[in-house]
Amino acid sequence: MIQYTNGTAMRLAWNFFKGNYALNFAVLGIFILLNLLGMVPIIGLLAVFGYSILSLSLQIYFGRKILEIREPEEMALVSANTKIGDLLVRYLPQASGAFLALFLLTLLYFFLLGLIIVLVAGGTDMAEMAQPERGMEAMESMGSLMAHSPFLITLLIGLIFLYPFPAVMGRVIESEDFVDGFKSIFYLFSPTLWKGTFSWDYFSLITLWSLILLVGGFVIVLLFTTLFLLPIGLILAYLMTLYNGAIYLFAKEIALP
Repeated sequence: MIQYTNGTAMRLAWNFFKGNYALNFAVLGIFILLNLLGMVPIIGLLAVFGYSILSLSLQIYFGRKILEIREPEEMALVSANTKIGDLLVRYLPQASGAFLALFLLTLLYFFLLGLIIVLVAGGTDMAEMAQPERGMEAMESMGSLMAHSPFLITLLIGLIFLYPFPAVMGRVIESEDFVDGFKSIFYLFSPTLWKGTFSWDYFSLITLWSLILLVGGFVIVLLFTTLFLLPIGLILAYLMTLYNGAIYLFAKEIALP
């Protein structure tokens, strides 16, 4: 029986990784290549989009396989029988639909933030902003005004919506096609989903997950700063991707059983 805990999510990720080193290192190599291509002008944006979609497709595959097993140890056998095409491509339509919806929502959110900043800036001339003295005055004024309600409220709303986000991504994992994947993101505004997140099981799962992400991200950044430790950092980042996929599914199963 799979328990919906962070410990179980870690075990699932590790068992999948060690169950087929060739598969997972091949996927890791593809992800590294896409990240490197992301630094190239013109094609860089496409590479970033490709990485995001393939990463989500991998998480959908991983999450769906969790639903088929009874114990975390069985994930090693699942991995051994997995082909790279299935892992990255089988759920590409769902991943693409979800990515498009997330991209549009993110654009809308940052458009609103940008609009508030422009209004707060009071039409400050960009030429004046380039002048050290005038620019500093404008930045100080903007910083002061951003502490007031419009900008702060918009920022807080964005942070609040991060709380049910894992459950929304879990809904994406169970989506059936491109359209369903697209629509699943809008469960972010579902009263039923929000109601399901107000439980101790969900709160404790997501709170600990957030702390693990914070610490794990810090460790990964440190590992990336040393060439000798870089491979460990890359493996850890890949394991975190799998771990997140499990947490997304667990969150959805708790909020929308």
